[in-house]
Amino acid sequence: MKKQTILLISSLLLIAFSIFFWKFRGTNVSLENPEEPKDIVKLLGENRKNLSLETEVVRTEPIQTKIELIGETEAVPDAIIDVPARISGRITSVFFVEGDSIKKGQKLATIDSPELAKLRSSYLVAKSKFTAAEQNSNRISSLVKMNLAAKQELIDAEANLKVFESEKISAEENLRANGLAIDNSASGVYTVFAPRSGLALSRNAIPGSIVLGNQILTTIAELSHLWFQAKIFENDLKYLSEGISGTIFLNAYPDSEFEGVLEHIGEKVDPESRTVHARLVFKNKNRKAKIGLFGKASLSVNGRTGIQISEAAIQSYQNRKFVFIELLTNEFKWIEITTGSTTDGKTEVISGIAEGDRVVTKGAFELKAILFKSTFGGE
Repeated sequence: MKKQTILLISSLLLIAFSIFFWKFRGTNVSLENPEEPKDIVKLLGENRKNLSLETEVVRTEPIQTKIELIGETEAVPDAIIDVPARISGRITSVFFVEGDSIKKGQKLATIDSPELAKLRSSYLVAKSKFTAAEQNSNRISSLVKMNLAAKQELIDAEANLKVFESEKISAEENLRANGLAIDNSASGVYTVFAPRSGLALSRNAIPGSIVLGNQILTTIAELSHLWFQAKIFENDLKYLSEGISGTIFLNAYPDSEFEGVLEHIGEKVDPESRTVHARLVFKNKNRKAKIGLFGKASLSVNGRTGIQISEAAIQSYQNRKFVFIELLTNEFKWIEITTGSTTDGKTEVISGIAEGDRVVTKGAFELKAILFKSTFGGE
């Protein structure tokens, strides 16, 4: 019996020792051959050459957010003026053509107007009556002082003077309202002069044609500066303020830049487009820009310093952003980053990498494929 007990105890000890030895051996294997991290890719020198990898050192640099506004050019309202005929009649002469550079006071056209002759005649008659009434009033006033005339005569004369003065003023206003000179001329010929300097944008005047007083003969504009009327999306409003500089690119001249200033931001949001009106004023260099051209305005705002990397370096996985950084020669780590705005092919990195890190800028997609093949078996 004792012999059997001894054998049983010996067997149990042997089994326990075997289990302990097996576990201890497994631990040593695990320590001696640790698993590779699942976010590391190691390459041989030949593989790196085949992938044509390129890297760059991350550096802190100035960053600006660029906002683009779509819009259309327009003449500055105070720099453009319509020139009407002002008086009905027949055009006898025209002294300009479309596209001419006009000087202020330059003769543009002459109009033979019976209506003008009538207005001037009415003024001359009213003026003559007023002059005669004024002289008569002065004469009677002198006679009254010498007791040679009754005061009632003076009262009647002064009353007549006021009546004729009113008629004279009315005739003057008729001339003034039509932009006509108040002079002693009785002619019906009217000369249209340029009210400002600029470019003649049109010509609606033909010699011999009959015109009405409200007909526009030409439009004169000074186009050294233009407005760019644009729209700001509400999400961009927080970056913009009046007075900041911008560059305007017109579709007609894709290789030309026009420097301007954001002069005005509207106060009301359009309920349909969810945009706010914006106005930029820009210098029309070489008079290339035309009224009504479409284009865009690029505004650089929110100046700051930070990290920007090539957009091609960033890889997406499960709606998150990652990059590869080179830890050692041919050893690359898969790191999650937080990104900001993207401008001209470069994306701001808010967190995840630091200045001095070496980021893979070319070949990141190939490294991602190798990483997922060896770990997760694909995205």
